Amino acid sequence: MPIDEIKIDQGFIRELSNKPQDLIFVESLVSLGLAMGVLITVEGVETEAHIALLREMKINYLQGYAIARPLEAEAVADFVRTFVLGAGDVDTPMLALYQHLGWVRAAAESAMNHQGYEHTELAACPITTWLHAHASELPEVETLLAEHETVHALGREILQVRQSGTREELHRLLGQLHEHSHRFQEGLGRAVKTMRDNAEAKAPPPEGTDQ
Repeated sequence: MPIDEIKIDQGFIRELSNKPQDLIFVESLVSLGLAMGVLITVEGVETEAHIALLREMKINYLQGYAIARPLEAEAVADFVRTFVLGAGDVDTPMLALYQHLGWVRAAAESAMNHQGYEHTELAACPITTWLHAHASELPEVETLLAEHETVHALGREILQVRQSGTREELHRLLGQLHEHSHRFQEGLGRAVKTMRDNAEAKAPPPEGTDQ
């Protein structure tokens, strides 16, 4: 049967704030939909961080509490007339990681197809800014920074070898790029989850609850 829309279940979206390493799976679904030229709807959009990420990914339709809570029928007309989608919270590892993964993918395609690409320098990568901004909250941040730097170094080396190296060299570098990129994503996911858990543990209990 023909497909004219892909709807990404909320189960893939809600936990992205705690598990940014799962972003690569969501990105794959979005890329599939864009390549097919179909509409894409994402459920579970519950935070400003979700909005910032999904706007960057150019998703067609968003659904979730960050857009609106369930409305009475008579309130829908006013909502439609006055609603404006904000830019969302850009201070999120999801958005930074998505932008970082964009050039990692370009570097991998360059290695496979011997095409040029624009390398993003380490200092200009949004992940660099985010990691430094949250260094005091993240466990093992020095390990994350080092792994991130390795990924960028491999991307730069692919660009250099592509101009005069052999296919075998490029494939070796591509394997290392995938290995270190995956290691970085997994480490970032663990660190972010720990950071979120620690923040929740330190948060004061809601008013009216027993101490």
